[in-house]
Parts: sequence; C-alpha cells; structure tokens
Amino acid sequence: MLDIPNGPATKWGDFSMNAVEYGQRPPYSPVVLGALTRTVASIFGQVVIAELGAGTGNLLRSFDSQEVIGFAVEPNDAMRAVAHRLAPHESRFEWVSGTAESSQLPDNSANWVLLGNAYQFVDPSKMFREAHRILLEHGFLTIVWNLRDFKRDQLQRQIEEMVKRQVPDLKRTGTSVADIMDAVDTEGLFSEYCYLEAGHEQNFLPQHFLDTWKAGHDVPSQVSKEVWKDILSKTAEMIPNEPLIRTRWITRAWTFQAI
Repeated sequence: MLDIPNGPATKWGDFSMNAVEYGQRPPYSPVVLGALTRTVASIFGQVVIAELGAGTGNLLRSFDSQEVIGFAVEPNDAMRAVAHRLAPHESRFEWVSGTAESSQLPDNSANWVLLGNAYQFVDPSKMFREAHRILLEHGFLTIVWNLRDFKRDQLQRQIEEMVKRQVPDLKRTGTSVADIMDAVDTEGLFSEYCYLEAGHEQNFLPQHFLDTWKAGHDVPSQVSKEVWKDILSKTAEMIPNEPLIRTRWITRAWTFQAI
C-alpha cells in the first residue's frame, strides 16, 4: 500500500464507515450463480450455502431460487445491520458473527462455501482449512468477484482513469484478480473444478451509482481523507444528470471441490 503520512481515509478491511453505501453495490450475474447452483444441486439436491464474509448480503440477495438456504458469516456489526435492513424478511439464511478463518459453524454444515469480493481480506491458508471443515464430503468452494466492466462501460472507465490520474501508484484489486487467483494454493484440500464468467447490466439512480464508488475499499485505504474526498467530488461531477445510470459489470467465479 502507499505511504500516507497522516493515515488513510479507511483502514484496510474495516467497512464500518461505508456499510450503507456498500449495500448499494449491484447483484452478481444470475447466469453465473444459476449455473453453479444447478451444479451443486445436481450432486447434493438441497443447496446449503455458507458465505464467508457476507457483508451486506449483496451476494446472497443475488440468489433467486427459494431452494437455496444456509448461513451468512460476517464479523462486522454495521454490515450485518445493513443486510437485515435491506432484506428484513429474508429467512433462507442464518446470520452468524464469525470470520472466514473462524466461522463458528459446525463441521459438515454446508455443501457450498462462497466468498464474494472478499478473498483479498482473508488469510487464505486458514480460510481454506475452515471451508474444508464446514463442507460436506466433496462439497464446493467458490471464490467469486463482481467487478466493473471497464472494457464495455465508458463512464466507469473514465471514472477509473480519473482516479488513476489522481493516484498514479494506486494498487487496484479489481484489475489484478487474475493474478490473485493464479497464486491460489489450497494446500491440497481442494481440486480445481471450473471457471465461469458473465457480463450483466445494472441501472442505478445517480446517487446510488455514486454510492457504489463510495463503497470502494482499495482506494480510500491507500489515500488520505482529503484525496479521497476530492476523488469522490470529481466522480460526482462526472455522473450524467439522468434519471437512471446504465452500467455494466462482470462476475468472475473460480470453483474448487473438496478432496
């Protein structure tokens, strides 16, 4: 990370200050999640999920099938509170205060473990051991990312280019996902199963679109509060004055099977 004399705007891994904005991030691709759900169901029947680092429930709310049940593991009180506020009647998932390394779930309690936009915050070795512990035999683990599609979305690309001009040495998680996943070592607990990706569109109210940028974590964790405030101000100026902002995203999912 960059050297910031007066400290960063956000502490790495702490979403307490932007939990509300994080709840405005878009759902994951229904094509990717649908294909993976059918795969798990074909082997186990009932799909029982355990999402590690469930945040504000964005990934879990992306599942349309009422046949999907399970657990949402999240250590941050503010994130869990937003999740309950956004889906107060959601009863398919039991929320648990725990971490990816220590979920507090029983052994063999799920047949599918997921991490959505969370792998960069965990201790991989401990996470893989924990996922293996809570999975049924031959259960699945999916590390999935929902990313801005800069290649196909001119507005988001222009905003990203502005951010990089402001902070030339910025390290971006979203643009290094392939490198991150190439370095994955499951320590013999999992075998590679499949890779899926699909693009999707999402319309936002202008303020909610700005919130998706406010929810960002790798930028404010590398810049000062003043720089981050300036970036958000410039971002707001770039958003068209239109009723809805049409955006494009891409979901990328790496799935492993427990050995």
